[in-house]
Amino acid sequence: MRWFSYILLAYFAVGLQIGLAPFIAYRGAAPNLVLLAVVFIAVNAPRDAALMGCFVLGFLQDLVTQQQPGLFALSYGLVALLIVGTQQVVYKDHPLTHFSLAIAAGFITAVVIVLHDRIRPPVLKTIDGKTLRALRPSATIELTRVLYTAILAPIVLGILKRGKSIFGFQPGRRNRMRV
Repeated sequence: MRWFSYILLAYFAVGLQIGLAPFIAYRGAAPNLVLLAVVFIAVNAPRDAALMGCFVLGFLQDLVTQQQPGLFALSYGLVALLIVGTQQVVYKDHPLTHFSLAIAAGFITAVVIVLHDRIRPPVLKTIDGKTLRALRPSATIELTRVLYTAILAPIVLGILKRGKSIFGFQPGRRNRMRV
């Protein structure tokens, strides 16, 4: 994997997540555009590069969100482990594969975020006599976000698929067993 291209993809994905997602949100659920970059990297990159790249993408998203640090890094690391394990058995360029991997990745991310919220609820803060409520992710909003992201996955990953050579990914080859 070419790391300069990866850095540009990470910068572009996080930038779009910050700038564009609030404008295309549906009932408070914005699509997770960084998750689509994670799925793309995990499907196409070699194992070690995919695990490191997805973890770093999660860390970058942790830096720009209001969630506890490490939630996205943990969830994207788990997503990468799942997808890297399926690299040999899935057809990487099929839209149904993109949809199903995005929905699985979204569910993993949603479960990590919602479970963290249930285990360690956010604290209320009082400033000048006013109580500020912390952001709590709703399970319905997270599920809507998962479905929204999965619907966008075939489109976004189809566009990214055309630029595989920029990242230095090897064209899909079937591994043959040698006897």
